[in-house]
Amino acid sequence: MNHNATEPGRLLALEGVYNLRDLGGYPTGDGRRIRLGTLYRAGDLHGLTEGDRVFLETRSIRTIVDFRGLKEQERAPDRDLATRVETFALPIEAGNIMDLSSGETGLAGAALMEALYTQMVESARPQYRRFFSILSCFEHTPLLFHCSAGKDRTGLAAAFILSALGVDRKLIYRDYLRSAEYLQEHIQQWLIGAPHLEPLFSVRRSYLEAAFAHIDRAFGGIDRYLREELGADIPALREQYTVAVDPG
Repeated sequence: MNHNATEPGRLLALEGVYNLRDLGGYPTGDGRRIRLGTLYRAGDLHGLTEGDRVFLETRSIRTIVDFRGLKEQERAPDRDLATRVETFALPIEAGNIMDLSSGETGLAGAALMEALYTQMVESARPQYRRFFSILSCFEHTPLLFHCSAGKDRTGLAAAFILSALGVDRKLIYRDYLRSAEYLQEHIQQWLIGAPHLEPLFSVRRSYLEAAFAHIDRAFGGIDRYLREELGADIPALREQYTVAVDPG
């Protein structure tokens, strides 16, 4: 991976944590950029090594938001950071995919995951609404939010944040699809012996497209969804999480 050291969304490679990225640096539509060092996305912190812990503590991570289901959290609890002040468990149960994959729905492959993303838009509104409530208090930053691999529940959360802050949709898709690149080796390992689960472990643009399309149809667009369904104060978030670009 030959990414520029200042490139927004670049991988912060650790030994035991998947898919860690700083959302800072992305440009917004009003000529500003997201603040560096305030919002991080990742997979779970169960495999945190001592070196990983030191790295995250130098980033002064203060708040952890965990979107994993309760059983996921019990099986693989996050390892702690000395800088952590508070953890918020906002479980979005991955078991929903089992309901969708039952023979009754007739869904399979990419269509199954697209349906899951559409379902999360609806059923995970309480968790994402609480997430935006946490984000509204800038004192919670630097904040790291994660699920298990940091690609689906976390990917949707990142897409919502970037949308709220005015990042162009093309860049939002680019950030989302980076999980496919950063998790490539892990995905190949997960698929050994279970190739039929490839759609579940993959990261495809159509998954996020399905979520945005449902938001447009059912809620009148992303801004309205963020404001009315998730309680996002978009002007306040942009004031807190973005900075003017230095023309020099």
